[in-house]
Amino acid sequence: MACPRLCFRLDLLVCSSILACTGCLVNPPAAPGAATSTSSSISPEDLLAAARAQGPWDVRSLTESDGLRNGPDYDGATIYYPVSGADTPTPDHKFSIMAFCPGFRGSERSMAPWGKFMASHGVVAITLGTNSLSDSPPARGRALLDALETVRIENTRAGSPLLGKLAIDRVGVAGWSMGGGGAQHAAVKDSNLRGVVAMLPWQPGHAFKHNVPIMILAGENDRIASAERNARPHFEQTPKSTIKSYYEIKNGDHLVINRPSRRQGDIGAWVLAWVKTYVEGNSSYEVILDQKPPSSSWYVSDRKK
Repeated sequence: MACPRLCFRLDLLVCSSILACTGCLVNPPAAPGAATSTSSSISPEDLLAAARAQGPWDVRSLTESDGLRNGPDYDGATIYYPVSGADTPTPDHKFSIMAFCPGFRGSERSMAPWGKFMASHGVVAITLGTNSLSDSPPARGRALLDALETVRIENTRAGSPLLGKLAIDRVGVAGWSMGGGGAQHAAVKDSNLRGVVAMLPWQPGHAFKHNVPIMILAGENDRIASAERNARPHFEQTPKSTIKSYYEIKNGDHLVINRPSRRQGDIGAWVLAWVKTYVEGNSSYEVILDQKPPSSSWYVSDRKK
C-alpha cells in the first residue's frame, strides 16, 4: 500500500512555528457550462456539513466489462459517476472529472472510497491500478493522464451512460503517497489540468514547477512519507505564482486519508471544496477553503493571485 521504510531514511524535524490560514479568497472564472448548484443558496455552515458527508447523488460504476478502455499507462480502472439525485442539474450540465491514483503496492480498490465520494457530490471520478505495484511517481503521473483520456473517450463512445455528459476540459488529478507524487508530475506534464490534490505525497528531494492549483495534504505523524521531507518542501517549492494550499492533519499517520470520512469528514470536505472550486469552477465552495480545518495542525491557504 505505502512505500516501505527501507525506501528512504526518515529525518524528523521540529517545526518552529505554526502557520494559520491566511484567509485569502479568490474568484476564478467559471468555465463555460460550469456547474450551477444549490450550494450557492445555502449557508456556509450547511454547505460544510454537506461536504463532510456523502453527497445527494446516487452512484454507479463502469469497468472494462462495460466497454471501458484500458489505457497503456495503467492497469485496470473503474469510473464512478453520478446519476439522479437531489441536486440534479440543468439538462445542459456537464460533469467535471477527477482521476485518483494509489500509492506504493496499493491497488485500485484503495482509491474506491474517493471515487464513490466524488461521484456522490456530482463529480465523475476514475480510480486506476498501476502497471506495476512498485511504479515510480513519474509513471503514476503518466497513468493519471492516461486515465483521464479514458474518461474523455466515454463522452463520445456509443452506448456509454456518460455520452455527451462530460466537461472534458474540466479535469483534475489526485493521488496518495507515490500517487501523490505522481499527481504533481502530471501537473508538470500537463498545464491544462484544472486542479491537483496530493495526498501525503512521496517524492523526496523533488521540486515541482507548474501553475496548476494544488492542495497538498500531510500527516503530522506520517513515518512513511514524512511531511518534513515531502509535503512541506513540495508546497514551499511550488512557484509562488501558483495557487496552492497546505493541510497538515493533526496526529495523522500515512493511512489517515484512506477514507474521505476521516477526521469527522474534514478530509473529504476540504478536498471536495478544492475540486469544486478549481476543477468544476463552483466558487461557492471557497467559503470552506477560507477556513482552517479543525483537524489540522498546520493550514496555509495561499490562493490570492
